[in-house]
Amino acid sequence: MFNPDGLPVWADRHRLDGEVAAHEHDFFEIALVTQGRALHIAADGDYTIQPGSAVVVPPNQWHAYGQCEDLVVFDCFVAPELIDSTLSFLDAELPLMQTLHTSSLPLPQRIQLGPRDLSLAIAELYSMSDVSPARRSRIQVVGHLLIYLDILNRAWAADRETHKLVPLHPAVTGAVQLMEEDPGRSWSLADLASATCTERTHLVRLFQRELGVPPIAYLNRLRAQAAARLLVQTDEPIAQIGARLGWEDASYFAQRFKNAYGLSPSAYRKRAVSGESRYHLAEAHLPVSGARFDTRTGN
Repeated sequence: MFNPDGLPVWADRHRLDGEVAAHEHDFFEIALVTQGRALHIAADGDYTIQPGSAVVVPPNQWHAYGQCEDLVVFDCFVAPELIDSTLSFLDAELPLMQTLHTSSLPLPQRIQLGPRDLSLAIAELYSMSDVSPARRSRIQVVGHLLIYLDILNRAWAADRETHKLVPLHPAVTGAVQLMEEDPGRSWSLADLASATCTERTHLVRLFQRELGVPPIAYLNRLRAQAAARLLVQTDEPIAQIGARLGWEDASYFAQRFKNAYGLSPSAYRKRAVSGESRYHLAEAHLPVSGARFDTRTGN
């Protein structure tokens, strides 16, 4: 995917028609729409994208496109080792990048650029895609990447400031972290309440107030999100995926998954592979972060 000159950054324009099947990469992909419309589909749902829409897709996270209409995407590909080593300071400087690293299963980050920022971003992308020897020095390419990331971060941060959320209660944060770290455990309300030093009914009220669902309902949504990832990114048997996530009974797993996504696990996997759109129910609201599952080892 990267240019033969060996630099760990590359940018290129693509015209996408129809459907693009679910796929994943082992690098960061930043997709910026410069023309047309489509649905961008990932584990967090289906979102309409249009000129100025940017999606930052972390490594090893599947995504797809559906209902593409004259869609042109200016892609930027970044090797993770560049972010983790040379540019390791980005977490401290850019909250956007910090967010991508704080969850064990980071979801795509979605940004909408205004006309001015879109023009500035396109200029940086063209500079990164210039293959002439005089322009492909590592310092210049990384410099253009940093400017591009800063443009995206400013727009991303401004949107979150507009919709600023009140920090979660410590008991909710603690319970969520426990469930994210081990969603396959048979968590009970008593377990979570004890671990967070909170009375059970009070913990339920806190979850209802701050997340809109009680703790065990949140756990079920978390498991469904992790299951969706494993269904797309692995060929692991469906029943085994359910068992890994604490749903030993295959029928119960199928029921829970369908409640979250509107499809059975087998139908979801089939649609992801074939590239069909509308993988999710519009009313399904999944957690904003996910479970620690390595699709390569099953741990």
